[in-house]
Amino acid sequence: MSQAPSPSLPRVLVMGLGSFGGGSGCVRALAKEGHPIRVTDLRPATALTEALAEIEGLPISLTLGEHRAEDFQWADWVVVNPAVPAESPWLERARASGCRLTTEINLALERLHAVPTLAVTGTHGKSTCAALAAHLLQGRFPHTALAGNLGGSFLALAMEHPADQPLVLELSSFQTERLEVAAGWPKVAAIPSLGADHLDRHGTLQAYHQAKRRLLQFQSPDDLTLLPDGEDWTTSFAAAGRGRCLWLSQRPLPAEKEGWYLAGDQLQERRKGQETTLSRAPDFPFSEPYRMPSLLAAVAGARLLGLPAAEVASRLASFPGLPHRMARLPAPQGFRLVDNGVATHPEPTLAALQHLAGQEPADTVVLVAGGKDKGLDLNPLCEALKNHAPCHLFGAGGQRLAEHLRQRSLSCHLHDGTQAAVQAALEGLEPGQLLLFSPTFASYDEFLNFRERARVFQELCRNWTHMRNC
Repeated sequence: MSQAPSPSLPRVLVMGLGSFGGGSGCVRALAKEGHPIRVTDLRPATALTEALAEIEGLPISLTLGEHRAEDFQWADWVVVNPAVPAESPWLERARASGCRLTTEINLALERLHAVPTLAVTGTHGKSTCAALAAHLLQGRFPHTALAGNLGGSFLALAMEHPADQPLVLELSSFQTERLEVAAGWPKVAAIPSLGADHLDRHGTLQAYHQAKRRLLQFQSPDDLTLLPDGEDWTTSFAAAGRGRCLWLSQRPLPAEKEGWYLAGDQLQERRKGQETTLSRAPDFPFSEPYRMPSLLAAVAGARLLGLPAAEVASRLASFPGLPHRMARLPAPQGFRLVDNGVATHPEPTLAALQHLAGQEPADTVVLVAGGKDKGLDLNPLCEALKNHAPCHLFGAGGQRLAEHLRQRSLSCHLHDGTQAAVQAALEGLEPGQLLLFSPTFASYDEFLNFRERARVFQELCRNWTHMRNC
């Protein structure tokens, strides 16, 4: 239950309710503490139905469809949604009026600074890494919390979380770039992979990497950083961080390095001169090589937060996985349907195609891709599609991919939106073919998030399968 607003507490303007529950949860948590609250969001009420239902009845005021100068002048704090770009003139207005600019993540970490934390960022596989690490820890520490970019309210969780239970936090570049936390956090930072992404937001690869690197700048020398061995970018990250580096590798590590690595089908740990076999491939919850960095970082992080070595194998084997990651859907006999809806970037789609290449003839794989273009390099993906069946594409991203493919004399089909592309692909699918939904581009042109887009794909597949089986 929220308290009546107290004039003695800072007045809070929540800028952006968001699409994953963080904004509405932040409003509820701060209202519970008694802060006077206003909410401002550029979207109209019709686009915020779920979020508004979650804060209905609270003693707050709303400004929807616009921002107003008077709200920023009124506020002591402005809690900025991660999607708000740094160059927003409203943020400059808030700074000029003396407001404290902060985020839900920062407010939560003020309450959880001393909690043993594994913070995960990177370009690909960070959700799987964080979810797997939390699952590993929950066997020994049942109240281990999983929060951050996966959705929900981190601040609401922070107000209830036991101080002696671990926290696993997934952070996007939008969240790390505004990170402000006292020194000595996190106890363990993990960056299992890093490439190029969100250049439409950050502008350059260097700026994107700097946003990620910020996670390491609050650590103390007693804290630990997990980085992949042998990658070009790790040297600058290791030098910029203040914690001690331990290493991750899909090959045996050099003798002088400590960390976690794969040797044949064995997952090995090397710490303080000791070698330990933690698990073997039959226990792994997934087998794709491109997902191994997430597995290594999750196991390493869980071990550093107290998971006994003897419990690693059984906890790995029981991990249920996350949806929309190369998930095989029910299909009529002779057809295959694969949901890789998590792919909002060319690299995961390229990795999925390479993984399937060892199992399927290339000309039997039909790719459905498209969405909001982030301006990323499409050339490696186009090269991989040379021998594949014609793609079904949609959105601005699909249009740019189509242009690249046609320059290579490769045929494809361009459609008006996700639903039209999926339906056309299903209707044209022939026995023996595999339909791969791996969108490659962001979802925000049509959907709130990638999960909503993937659910639409699954629903269309269910309907098509039902009709084929009738």
